[in-house]
Amino acid sequence: MTGNRWQQRARAEGDARITQIAVAGDYVTHAPGAGPLPPASLGLPAEPAALVGRDGAVKELTHLLDQAGGGAPVTVVAGLPGVGKSALAVATAHRAVERGWFGERVYFLPLHGYAPNGALSGPQAVREMLRYLGIRDADLPPSPDGQLALYRARLAALAGTGQRVLIVADDAGSVSQVQGLVPPDGTHRLLVTSRHRLVAPGFAARVVVLDELAAEPAAELLTDALLRTWPEDPRPARELGALARIAELCGRLPLALTVAGALLAGDPGLAAGELARELARARTRLETLHVEGDVPAGVRAAFDLSYERLPADQARIFRLLTVVPGPDCSTVCLAAVVHEGDPDEVENTAAALRRPLAALVRASLLTEQPVGSGRWRMHDLMRLYAVERGAERAEADGRDDAIDRFLATAVLAAEAVAQVLGLAPRTAELASGISVGPTLDWFEDERAMLVNAVGAAVDSGRAVAALRLSDHLGPVLQVYRYEQDMLVVARGGLKAARRSGHRGAVTMALCNLSGALLSLQHLEEASGHLAEALALSEETGDRRAQGMVRRLLGDAYRYMNRFEDARAVLEEALTIFRELGLRNEEGMTLAGLGETLRVLGRPDESLPVLREALGLLRETGDRHREAAFSESLASALWRAGHREESMAVRKRARAVLAELGNGMAAADSLLGFGDSLFAAELTEEALAQYQEALVLYEESGQSRGPRHRGVVLGRLGLCHQTAGRPEEALAAFQQASDLLAGTGDRINEALALMGLGVALEALGREDEASDILGRAEEMYVLAQEPGIAAAPLAAGAPSRRPVDLPLPGPVTDR
Repeated sequence: MTGNRWQQRARAEGDARITQIAVAGDYVTHAPGAGPLPPASLGLPAEPAALVGRDGAVKELTHLLDQAGGGAPVTVVAGLPGVGKSALAVATAHRAVERGWFGERVYFLPLHGYAPNGALSGPQAVREMLRYLGIRDADLPPSPDGQLALYRARLAALAGTGQRVLIVADDAGSVSQVQGLVPPDGTHRLLVTSRHRLVAPGFAARVVVLDELAAEPAAELLTDALLRTWPEDPRPARELGALARIAELCGRLPLALTVAGALLAGDPGLAAGELARELARARTRLETLHVEGDVPAGVRAAFDLSYERLPADQARIFRLLTVVPGPDCSTVCLAAVVHEGDPDEVENTAAALRRPLAALVRASLLTEQPVGSGRWRMHDLMRLYAVERGAERAEADGRDDAIDRFLATAVLAAEAVAQVLGLAPRTAELASGISVGPTLDWFEDERAMLVNAVGAAVDSGRAVAALRLSDHLGPVLQVYRYEQDMLVVARGGLKAARRSGHRGAVTMALCNLSGALLSLQHLEEASGHLAEALALSEETGDRRAQGMVRRLLGDAYRYMNRFEDARAVLEEALTIFRELGLRNEEGMTLAGLGETLRVLGRPDESLPVLREALGLLRETGDRHREAAFSESLASALWRAGHREESMAVRKRARAVLAELGNGMAAADSLLGFGDSLFAAELTEEALAQYQEALVLYEESGQSRGPRHRGVVLGRLGLCHQTAGRPEEALAAFQQASDLLAGTGDRINEALALMGLGVALEALGREDEASDILGRAEEMYVLAQEPGIAAAPLAAGAPSRRPVDLPLPGPVTDR
């Protein structure tokens, strides 16, 4: 790498010592000598040519150095290893020099606070500063106290003549290293960099915490590293997406980005996509982020120095934090992991954990987000490092037992959530006295942990725990429309079932996964799993599974507008569930059958079926599905002319959904009412319902239902188009197609594109319209291409007949 632009690098010397260096050369440091040193500002490292993504931090530090603005005598820039603390401090010091605030009295003092050998002590740092201030060795007082007094007197004398001093004390490992350097008044400034948030009695400092870069500056830093070495390098232009992916896999940490940049610069033939694929392998990512050579550089070596300073109790907590999967961990959850005694004493353990966790935060190995929440988060690369250290000390830490404790806690928590939300029978031990609102809040906080726990259970060989988690979480995620999480859990459940070797468990897991895929309109993959589930249910003679497969087939056929096929297969499922006395499954099957009859234009048949379905769901306490399927009854009543009753049914359903905190299902109800109004040519009234539905979808969070938002935006576009508002229609269809892209719902994406093309035509943009309509037509045709062969389907009698499995076809969201 060339140029004098600052980069974070880790140098591994013979004793594993790590120091921060500049690409253009090492920091200028001076060994103790017999006389005064040259003007101090000559020892300030070169200014970064461009400090990417740190404008706000530079502005904050510059303000703190400014005497006129009040500022702060002592500032500590803290952050995890490799985040760019030194580069930021040096850039700010140069900014101060440019403004003439300190003349030539800007001093850079490397403290090497994290080096295993060679760190300056507090008295040594004071002695070095006296030399910087022009005091010869022969004139130094013999005692540390005398030297400290002389240092303070020298600073006071300079202040008396109007001369200000800036000291950049780099890489402090403790307060003791910099305590003596604190200026005696508010004239001078001490700017400290440290991996620790230096806080101690008698040390008053402003702490500025430096985080990893944002996504765009991180990719810019990586791109710049390539272009400075190879100005004609085609990779930044050709592989922009791959470089952005590398930046994310590096956790947007400047040190890791620099190493990745060096790997690419050192091998001009290495495709960025290939490096991204290497880094995507989590188990070897830290090994990949290492550069051999005269000056070896790597992330792991930088992290080592912080880890090796930890006391034993903090190091164990640091390692066991990675037992809990997901982006963060609550104190209570961690307490269940680390506590090895009486389970009733876990609460006491949680209270005691606050102090060591806060110490890990001060060491920049952990963050509490938000502050005071009791939720702890590791940087992605630091987490991988902690996993490595945890594997090394697994036996000593009791890691296997900790995993068992965590999974047992997760299973109980997921079961309690399902019970409180009315998706499983309540038991006094788990769900008594707990209400829906706080449970949903807790679930939102812990959802990522619980979802990831399924994969963690599978990966650690604990198939039973994975299956239990999947059973409890699946209905919650389905009913509250966490569609992508539902898919992750269903896939994990299937993997666990296959590992268990139990064919019945595999069949049910296949049904669960098919249901998740159907909800996302991933019809072809769902078809393959249903074919396997059908074969297994026939082989094992599992009648309940046979009914489940048929009910799911009915859903699939309805999605594809193959309503006669749906009716036939749902009637077969109904026969099975009635035979087995499974009332809840009977109610759900009747609901699907009633909806099918409604769409077929047979209201006299659909209304009694839907009423019976809701009665059964009410009888079995399934309030969620009763409220959700009420939309089908309301639509059928509306079409039959019973509009007052239709409105009453919708009102009751929305009240239940509000009580259950299910905003997504409430939005579905509004969407359905909008469809009824639009079919009755009440366009503006329909528009109002769609707009209200969109608000509810958006309030439910960006992590849920981008497909639902895309569908309702398509409806809004249709309303605007019908009302002769092509500009508004264009905007709505564009948003709809953007949201639907990549969701797998090719039919609704194609329909949104068709609407977009028609809107462009109405605005006289024929060339653009022709291109988009061509794409939409191709997508629509491809979505309907048959891809699954026919398979046998038992009809409940000894004889068998062939029935087509679901094939992609036209479908709207409902």
